[in-house]
Amino acid sequence: MQGRHRVSLNAIRVFAIVARTGSLTGAGAELGVTSGAVSHQLKKLEDELGVSFFRRGNNTVSLTEVGRRFYQEVAPAIGLIERSAEALYRDENEISVHATTSLALRWLIPSLDRFRALCPQVRVRVETSSARGFPAVPDSDVSIRHFRIGEVAEGWEFLARDLRRPVVSPGLLARDVEDREIAVPRLPALQCCVGNWDWQLWCEAFHFSPADLSFGHAFDTDDAALHACVAGLGVLLAPTILTGREMKSGALVNLPGYEPVETGTYRYRRRSESRAVRQFCSWMDAEMRNLE
Repeated sequence: MQGRHRVSLNAIRVFAIVARTGSLTGAGAELGVTSGAVSHQLKKLEDELGVSFFRRGNNTVSLTEVGRRFYQEVAPAIGLIERSAEALYRDENEISVHATTSLALRWLIPSLDRFRALCPQVRVRVETSSARGFPAVPDSDVSIRHFRIGEVAEGWEFLARDLRRPVVSPGLLARDVEDREIAVPRLPALQCCVGNWDWQLWCEAFHFSPADLSFGHAFDTDDAALHACVAGLGVLLAPTILTGREMKSGALVNLPGYEPVETGTYRYRRRSESRAVRQFCSWMDAEMRNLE
């Protein structure tokens, strides 16, 4: 039985580029080699197959009939290989991250510039949803979500504690009271969690009854509630991880006399184990440690 021809796939790729560009010099520039190296690859391929693919002129080449047929057959395969390689590169260097809207707007997105400085080749696509609409099985490369105290978090890796404390606008304190040492029940409380479960945990920690609180406006995200708090609409039990910007600018202040209460955790799960995903998760862990 006659042995099969074994030809170099790299030589076939060189042939396809010369056929497409119509130039040894142009093909060499695309491949990053000299035109002489391109010519050597073509001559070797033609000798192995016993055909002539090109008519050669002064600094020009044109396909023979055999070369034209061969190019029509191999060009789609070469294109498929190149597209597949590009997809692998894209998958390795692009990640999707799913988070709640408030966490994305207030922590993740403002921090991404630091991640880009560490991993400039990685592109991050951020996807968001409300905590209430968080998918049961997210299909993003990395998913970040909040778990209440006591909620089962099997399969999710720890990221940070959810510490909450009452915050208000300085204007609300100045307008409503002269004594800044004010009890929470004396101010309208803002709602942003279903059933006010966060306020209930806080009341247990400080021996208040939820009935002692006077609830005002209600919001469906922490971000919206924080905007309302800045506007002076009431006191908010705010996650410390989300209030850095307002605390730094003085738009919000901690209500004196109350230490943070742990109401849950932020955790993440990764669907992919690519290098980019591992880099991103390591960066997140470091960022959260710096916030503590």
